[in-house]
Amino acid sequence: MTKYAIVDLGSNTIRLSVYEKKDGGDFDLLFSEKEMAGLAGYIEKGVMTEPGIARACEALWHFRYLLHLFGMEEMHVFATASLRNVTNTQEAVDEIRSRTGIRVEVISGEQEARLGYYGALVSAKLEQGALFDVGGGSTELVTFADGRILSAQSLDIGSLNLFQKHVEGLWPKKTEVTQIIEHINEELRLLRLPREPVAHLCGVGGTARAVLRLCGLVHRLPRQCRTLTAAQLDEVCMILQQRERKTRDLVLRACPDRVHTIIPGALLIQTLCRTLHCQDLFVSPYGVREGYLCQKIQ
Repeated sequence: MTKYAIVDLGSNTIRLSVYEKKDGGDFDLLFSEKEMAGLAGYIEKGVMTEPGIARACEALWHFRYLLHLFGMEEMHVFATASLRNVTNTQEAVDEIRSRTGIRVEVISGEQEARLGYYGALVSAKLEQGALFDVGGGSTELVTFADGRILSAQSLDIGSLNLFQKHVEGLWPKKTEVTQIIEHINEELRLLRLPREPVAHLCGVGGTARAVLRLCGLVHRLPRQCRTLTAAQLDEVCMILQQRERKTRDLVLRACPDRVHTIIPGALLIQTLCRTLHCQDLFVSPYGVREGYLCQKIQ
């Protein structure tokens, strides 16, 4: 059976996922590895700096070594807002290829949104509603009906760059939370949003999965549960804003690698849910990497 290695070069995380294609066209995830590279933190005045390029290369070298141990040589690498939203995109891509021999495909915001939708379709039947992906440096939103995409849009805000812009310490103060929410609302006003309420929202990506884990701990949900109500999400966001030891312990249990980004990310999801008047949120185990894989194996 054919194996595929997909690398998502994101603003916050760089993740390798290895899949095996089965005879019927389906696939299994064999293993996944990630590095919290925080590439958005290496951007200065819109430019991806030399240390950021070196950090990306370091992760790719590590992943290539893992694949070599697995008997694989080829990996497909794509970059999202990490290299899309900088002024030296081509220079960074060329430098990465020069150092590692690996070609990086930089995908557009709209393409990222569509791939997230197609990836979610692997595990769920999406008939009507909206889908989002909160990344480190961007947020994608897809609206769909009757099994087809109506719109695919991208915003240049995510959990990491919201943190960098508005939070001075590790845990946001009340005034900083207010600034984050105001910023999110300003950006959402730029989108073409459905006029009618979107009852059912689907989330993909690491931020959505981290929020799901938090809700699971707070509300003692079964581990297999992947759907949250708007009220459950609101309660978790309220708890996250409390600057108490028990709140920090909760975050360390659920998502220790997202201590600094989970609050901006959760607030973004909550604000989006409120704007769309959604009743519940389904968190898909699959997203943009699986959508990219489906594109490769077609």
